[in-house]
Amino acid sequence: MHWFCDTPSLQQIDPAWPRLPNTAIALLQKGKTDFELQGAEQVLAQQMNDNRLADFAAGRACAHLAQKQLGLSAQPILRDERAPVWPKGQCGSISHAKDWALAAVSTSLRGIGVDVETQGRVKQKLYRALFRPEEVNAFPSCPDAAPSVAFAAKEAGYKAIYPIGGAYVGFQEASVELDWQSRSFRIRYHGNHKASKALESGVGYWRLIDSYVIVFFAIQD
Repeated sequence: MHWFCDTPSLQQIDPAWPRLPNTAIALLQKGKTDFELQGAEQVLAQQMNDNRLADFAAGRACAHLAQKQLGLSAQPILRDERAPVWPKGQCGSISHAKDWALAAVSTSLRGIGVDVETQGRVKQKLYRALFRPEEVNAFPSCPDAAPSVAFAAKEAGYKAIYPIGGAYVGFQEASVELDWQSRSFRIRYHGNHKASKALESGVGYWRLIDSYVIVFFAIQD
């Protein structure tokens, strides 16, 4: 798997990701440079305020870098009501946080999802909405970052499964099983939508970098 990061201190996370073929991830620090949009992306950008535009441009720049890491040309990534629309033959995912944008692109995976979150953003008052009881019950025996990791894992899983199943997966329809030794996770699906059951065939990985959680989830054929 190809990896690109514009911040040398974060290169440390590269060896930890799984070696998936025809897959690339890019991480960029927002505000370090102006990001160039491609084609029809510029039309979408005209409808955005400054903050939304900054996120949109940085996320698309990451995706274009990932495309180039795979030997592809940078192609426009548009969107439907819920998710980015990727060029034919590609699947991908985009995420933003306060300082960072993250994107992954693959030409061989069935589904892919990424998420970057600030550690500690998930407060206890949100647990009932975001997690199933078995997940909340496990938190006290886990490191403090567990709620942030579990939330980011669900977000990455949803991004990977939506293009496959075409249905929204609610927070109570999935539970995350975290393996702290390998820093990997699985997602168990509890809903009734048959196609979304493919969530259970995926494997995810996370890293804690500075004050951020960075998560990657892949569903293979």
